[in-house]
Amino acid sequence: MKEAQQHYYFPLWSCENYPLLLPEGHPFPNRKYPILEELLSNTGFKSFIKRCAVVERRYLELVHAPSYIDRVLNMSLSVEELRRVGFPNGQAYVNRALASVQGTLSATREVLERGWLCAGVLAGGTHHAFVDRGEGYCTFNDAAVAARYALQNSLDRVLIVDLDAHQGNGTASVFACEPRVFTFSMHAEENYPRQKERSTLDVGLPLGTKDDDYLFLLREHLPMVIDYFKPDLVLYQSGVDVLAEDRFGRLGLSMEGLRQRDTFVVENCFSRRVPVVITLGGGYQRNHENVARAHAQTFLTASRLLHYFRE
Repeated sequence: MKEAQQHYYFPLWSCENYPLLLPEGHPFPNRKYPILEELLSNTGFKSFIKRCAVVERRYLELVHAPSYIDRVLNMSLSVEELRRVGFPNGQAYVNRALASVQGTLSATREVLERGWLCAGVLAGGTHHAFVDRGEGYCTFNDAAVAARYALQNSLDRVLIVDLDAHQGNGTASVFACEPRVFTFSMHAEENYPRQKERSTLDVGLPLGTKDDDYLFLLREHLPMVIDYFKPDLVLYQSGVDVLAEDRFGRLGLSMEGLRQRDTFVVENCFSRRVPVVITLGGGYQRNHENVARAHAQTFLTASRLLHYFRE
């Protein structure tokens, strides 16, 4: 009971009514999602978790080309397009992609319309999706859709903080000519994607970067970005593939380093009264429970901080 009093829970959206169905042996850790929901439900988030619907096409068109949307919805992506995304074709795959975008959109509406300082989605972070194509397990770009929605609904400036181990190349491309969106990506430089796009600010890290060096650079850059840009909203892509155990991230953070990373990001937003929408992003350890625990730590870190900053 004492532990629960140290948290202030906030709305989360789950896509588990649209499960991601993958063949046995597929490298994407799809089992992390139901495990994550169970972990958070057992900590006190249970009554705050809501189910995602599928996003309406009109919101996808805030970002994506109509012809690309057609090919996804009609399940007529080419073999090469499916290869780039990395998921098999099928209605379950399409529904999951649509629900993931709706989750981030719903979380964004929650902070805009109801005044929450924090909301999140137990999916999303699909930062490799471009206007006219998907890649890297990303079909539609949830953060880009949410940012465009926020700009159309009274906000002037949106900051996307992308701390996944891989550069948010799709997001950077979408907003390359949009001064109202600041894209900040801190990632392993010599890692996927091979061809990087130009974010508003990119911080490329050497392979194997560990806690101290990572946190030094984050502390050096993030407060400066927030104070310079003065965002009305932060969309936080909180990928946990920065952990040393990750198969694809190629960085070297510990769980404690991850906790300090999330604490620093969220605290810098809350202390300035800037609302935060948290999405998952990557996490590719073979042990799906370990990935889920790392993601859960991010939301629990935010809930502990919200306990102190909610007033």
